[in-house]
Amino acid sequence: YAHLYVDRKPQKAITKEDKIVYLTFDDGPSKLTPRILDILDKYQVKATFFVIGHEDEFNKSMYKEIVKRGHTIAIHTYSHKYKKIYQSVDAYLADFNKLFELIYQTTGVKPEIFRFPGGSINAYNQNIYQEIIAEMLRRGFVYYDWNVSAEDAVSHPKKDAIINNILTKVKTFAAPVILCHDS
Repeated sequence: YAHLYVDRKPQKAITKEDKIVYLTFDDGPSKLTPRILDILDKYQVKATFFVIGHEDEFNKSMYKEIVKRGHTIAIHTYSHKYKKIYQSVDAYLADFNKLFELIYQTTGVKPEIFRFPGGSINAYNQNIYQEIIAEMLRRGFVYYDWNVSAEDAVSHPKKDAIINNILTKVKTFAAPVILCHDS
């Protein structure tokens, strides 16, 4: 994967005074993505969408729409199949590259950030996560876990429970990264 590199631009250091909250959506696009985008537009909020691989026209149009509306499109892996992607560094790179190319060919954007399915350390990658992280950082990519979970993917929670999960936890971090799901 000789071409699988990005040149990241220097990022401004975040301070406590910045009062920034990062809103992220995993596992999309989905049939709800257009509605999510409309709500974000209504409130003038930008988010990061950690997408998975879909090559049908609807999902390609959603990749384009995420970018067109000024949100960040990021990689969550093509297949989202833990046992497959965490077999080796090469297996991870193969899956990652497939989505990287799909997003680039569809949107013209080279995603620079990614999120590991299951988080950077989980039961499936515990023996290989350090090698994967080192390789991805070497290639210029940066990964982001979350520190606040909406718990919106756990057994069909009610709206009030999701709001409570976020509002209770978001206050405990200087730069909260909220995990939501695009479904």
